[in-house]
Amino acid sequence: MRKIKIKNFLVIIFFLSTNTIAKNYLDDHLTKMKWNGIEVVWLEDNALPTYDVSIYFNEGALGDEKKFEGETELMFSQLTSGTHRYPQKEIIESLEFFGAAHSSRVTHEYSRLSVSGMVKDFAPTMRMICHLFNDAIFPASELKKAKERISGGMKSIVSNHSALASLAFRYESLKGSGFEIPASGQLKSIKKITSKRLSARLKYFNESAKKRIYIKGPKDVNQLETIIKNDCEWKNGSKTRPIPVVKKWRSDADIIFVTVADANQAQVRLGRITTTEEVKKPTQDLKSFASNFLGSGFTSRLFQKLRVEKGLTYSVSAYVSDQSNYGRSGISTFTKNESIVAILDAIKEVVNTGKTSIDKKGFELSKKSIKGQYLIGLESTSEFLQNLLHFDHMGRPYTDIYKFSDNINAIKVDDLKGMIGNLFSWEKQTILILGNKKLIPVLRKAGYKVKVEKPSKYL
Repeated sequence: MRKIKIKNFLVIIFFLSTNTIAKNYLDDHLTKMKWNGIEVVWLEDNALPTYDVSIYFNEGALGDEKKFEGETELMFSQLTSGTHRYPQKEIIESLEFFGAAHSSRVTHEYSRLSVSGMVKDFAPTMRMICHLFNDAIFPASELKKAKERISGGMKSIVSNHSALASLAFRYESLKGSGFEIPASGQLKSIKKITSKRLSARLKYFNESAKKRIYIKGPKDVNQLETIIKNDCEWKNGSKTRPIPVVKKWRSDADIIFVTVADANQAQVRLGRITTTEEVKKPTQDLKSFASNFLGSGFTSRLFQKLRVEKGLTYSVSAYVSDQSNYGRSGISTFTKNESIVAILDAIKEVVNTGKTSIDKKGFELSKKSIKGQYLIGLESTSEFLQNLLHFDHMGRPYTDIYKFSDNINAIKVDDLKGMIGNLFSWEKQTILILGNKKLIPVLRKAGYKVKVEKPSKYL
């Protein structure tokens, strides 16, 4: 379904009176309720006859039993594969008839199901969603097809060097934290998952997981309360899965080199996990600014050095992302085989310079850039709703969304230097390169210690 742009209130909020107007808007339009003990966050919007609903579950991939990783994500993706009453074809045709868009996202810490469409079709769509949660049987024939598709996709990733490098880097940089295996699982775990296990997983989500419901739309969608009580028969669960506490990042002086045959480019990934203590500090906006300054867009320091000045790559990016108990920071790029040492040296130079010297003009330009990007990121209705969900998961107040611009304005040069040093200092990074094995002696000759791994380790 086409994304609906949020009204001009977002622009007004950001550029006129950030905190006061935001507070007034949320006070006037946001209501919190409880249905069968489930907390409901309803953001009233009568501008268009559309709705967005997201159901948050405090259960994610951490709840997958060992050796069955990927179970939760597979359960959500197979909800529409069939029930006792309807086969997969009829379920999908029904949702398509009502113009409903639905999607799921599973992280290690939580899961969500999102549904959107026209208000006039709200009731039958949500009743079908409730039916799926109550009656999904995960037919063995459909599950077999799904597992074959997933396995085929995982095997084909070997030929997608960028995706393989990111997968391997995730594992190596998060190794030992409890978060290293992706929510989608691995080849060996997907093979073991059965319909019976998916049904048991769904039962846990229905009966035991804590839930929260987010709604954006006109008053008409308030009829969801009756549907939740009578059709979903949901009550709020009481179980909470312990989330691992991350006390330190991995310290390894070796470059991890993943070998692929006949590669004419080298994929480069470096970064680290951020600890629980770091994530809990109120420095999210400063961390975002540090990554933006280093590697977001044409004006970023990494882009200017690696592409514009030295011509070592076509693109480079830096990022920071947080969950409630851990986060990740990193730099991602690629280069020709013959320039692998040069690009590592250039990245190190940019990071070291950022820790000690920042030009004022670039500093101010980066502030304008990140504020504009943040505003664009809030333009769609669904994205705005997901911000509320994520802030609740992180334990942050909603008004922090609208303090972003002021927080960025308040950042000083020394603040940025300190955060770049904290997140991206070379000695703190896990460094992974994926490429032709001929590069290994080149790196060793340049003074780097290299540990060699095969792609099969990460599949």
